[in-house]
This record gives sequence, structure tokens and C-alpha cells, in this order.
Amino acid sequence: MSKSELIKRSGWAFIAGAFAFMAILSSSDAIQIPGALISALLLAGGLLSLRAGYGENVSRFGRNILLMGAVGTILWDVVLASLIFMSSSGILHTTQAQGERFWIVIFGAPAVALLALTLFGLTALHSKPMPRMNWLPALAGIWYPAVYSFLFVYLISHNGAFPDQYLPATVLMVVIQPLTLCILGFVLIDDSSQEMATA
Repeated sequence: MSKSELIKRSGWAFIAGAFAFMAILSSSDAIQIPGALISALLLAGGLLSLRAGYGENVSRFGRNILLMGAVGTILWDVVLASLIFMSSSGILHTTQAQGERFWIVIFGAPAVALLALTLFGLTALHSKPMPRMNWLPALAGIWYPAVYSFLFVYLISHNGAFPDQYLPATVLMVVIQPLTLCILGFVLIDDSSQEMATA
């Protein structure tokens, strides 16, 4: 597959991942949980395509962080799906208190992928693998991992109680995240056509 096609696939994966990510805003677990899992897998695919498209122009750390982000995201989803299956089939017994304290873990896989995208973006500022807007991956990736990290620490330390005072800021960040991912996706798609034209 050509470099331009890989870059285009990365762009479409980020756009699709952004739309799946918006399911997190739903009030239904039946929509939120599958949305988070699907979004994470699409983002992992976007990271792998981004690595294949721009890997030769970025540092070893940049290449490795994209690979580790994709693998970590997929592993998170596999482990989480296994735990959900074992819990629902009675193999794994958890107390209600444990469930209330650790429910945030369900939504961690997209944070892993987006943190990897952020770190890639920071290395891209130095190596400039993209023809333009090398700062965009960092901007497109930072929002959800920052909010997720804060909520993770807060919820674990407060026995799963959601900080209602931060709800407007949390919703704003969860809205900004898919928007910036879509912008990154469209930039990558446009860059892929320019790459094809110069090839």
C-alpha cells in the first residue's frame, strides 16, 4: 500500500473514531461502553496507519509511541471485554462498591490511544514529518487524556462519586476532542492527495 493511501486511511480512521467517541456523551451504558470500545479500536487503526505513513520521517520514539499506543489500546479493550464477559457469566465476582469505584476503567482505552497521538505530536514538532500543521496531532490528542486522568484520580479517591461541579468543563472537553480529531483526519486526507500528486 502506498504512503498516501496509508495517510488517507489514518485520516478516515480518526474521523470514524471521533464519531464513535461521541457515544461517550450518551446517558446509556448500552451506547457508551460499545462506543468507547469501537472508538478505541478505530483510533488504534489510525495510529498504525499514521505510523506506516509518516514513520520514516519521525524519530524512533515517535514511531514506537504510535505502535505502543495502538497495542496498548487493543490490549486494554481485550482485557476489558474479558472482564465484562467473566463478570456477566459469574466467573468473576465483584462487589457493587468495587464496580462503583472502578467504572472509569471502562473508558480508558481511548485515553491510551489519544495519549500516544499527543506524544507523537510533540515529537512531530521537532522532526516535522507532516507537510504542514505538525502541531495538530498534539492538539487533537490531548483533551480526553487530560480529562480522563483527572477524573480517574478523583473517582478512585472519592469511591466513584462523580464531581458534578466539573461536569460542564468535562462535557466541553469531550465535545472538543472529536472536533479536533475530525480536523486532524481531514488534514491527513488532504495531505494524502498532495502526497499522491507529488509522488
